[in-house]
Amino acid sequence: MIEAIFPITFGSEELRLLTAIGLGFMFGFSLERAGFGNARKLAGQFYFNDMTVFKVMFTAILVAMVGLYSLSAIGLLDMTRMWINPTFMWAQLVGGFMLGVGFIMSGLCPGTSVVSAASGRWDGLVTFSGIFVGSFLFAVMLEWFPVLERLYTGGSLGDSVLPALLRVPTPLFILGVVAMAGAAFVAAERVEQAFRRRREPVELTPEPTRHAPRYKFAVAGGLVVVGLLATGATAPEIEQPDRQIAAIAPLQLADDIISGNPGLVILDLRQEDDTASGIPGAIRITTDRSAQTVLLSAGQWAKVVVYDEFGDARTALGTWPQHFEYRFLSGGLRAWRAEVMTPAEPAGHGSAEREFIARQNQIAAFFSGTAARPTPVAAPPVVAGGTQTKKKKSMGC
Repeated sequence: MIEAIFPITFGSEELRLLTAIGLGFMFGFSLERAGFGNARKLAGQFYFNDMTVFKVMFTAILVAMVGLYSLSAIGLLDMTRMWINPTFMWAQLVGGFMLGVGFIMSGLCPGTSVVSAASGRWDGLVTFSGIFVGSFLFAVMLEWFPVLERLYTGGSLGDSVLPALLRVPTPLFILGVVAMAGAAFVAAERVEQAFRRRREPVELTPEPTRHAPRYKFAVAGGLVVVGLLATGATAPEIEQPDRQIAAIAPLQLADDIISGNPGLVILDLRQEDDTASGIPGAIRITTDRSAQTVLLSAGQWAKVVVYDEFGDARTALGTWPQHFEYRFLSGGLRAWRAEVMTPAEPAGHGSAEREFIARQNQIAAFFSGTAARPTPVAAPPVVAGGTQTKKKKSMGC
């Protein structure tokens, strides 16, 4: 995902990975300095006497939201190349509830448990170990209880973002979230003051001053100005080079279609005047914009196969999403008709070839709608040396 954010060129793949490690270290250091390595600090959130977790995390969300959309608007970030976690409504509702229960019981979430363990706290190490134990048990239970797999994939909304789901313009959505955050920060401090009479806050909690609300509204106002100016700007086009893609055999594509691969997208790139029938389920593409529309509506892990008449279409355009798996049909539609739609005849006598021909005939029958042809039995080979004659019985001695 690093290369999808900014047009930065790294000297090597190792340097690229080191950049991610450095960013992760700084993130963990910030959490530790905010006191998030202490379970008592995080537990104060649920007693309403220490709202540091809410304020820090909400601030991080605001900065990331305004920063991403602003950089996208001025052309320094390509949002179409960023990976967005797919939404599975029912699984995430159940998982979020269980995460909340674990958060309350341990006082730590997955990220802060790593910070706590790195700080030398045993409760953090136990919580961090529980992540792996829970993941292992979930993987095992998926095999034992098929209903969990249906829950795991149920309620799929694809790659969804709130402005698109709510059908609200992005600048207005950013303005609403920032305004809500400013009011929420002031309300959170009022709640802290009311509940601190019962319990004192844990260490590293800065004492609010009478000027704190002004600073918070000033920061919120600055974020609003930056977000509105950036999202209202005209983003320059980010040109990406076309990419050479690998081939897929016609029979392999036929197997993918028969198996019902949910992420399979087939694009028909033939000329407009070519009215001959194509591959079942293929989408006719006449312009680059129509291809972008189809691909942007595909799932996160789509497998895209392109074809023309002779297999000359062997590139994925730079304007297409970068994270998909692209393939071109080897030999094009001509090879599809010859290898998939036409039943084959065996040329030899090997069992492997006969099995392959039988499978090919089944595939041809599937797409043509006819009954599968029985595989003919080839005649036995002729023995060299001519034919043998029956030996005549002798009469007497």
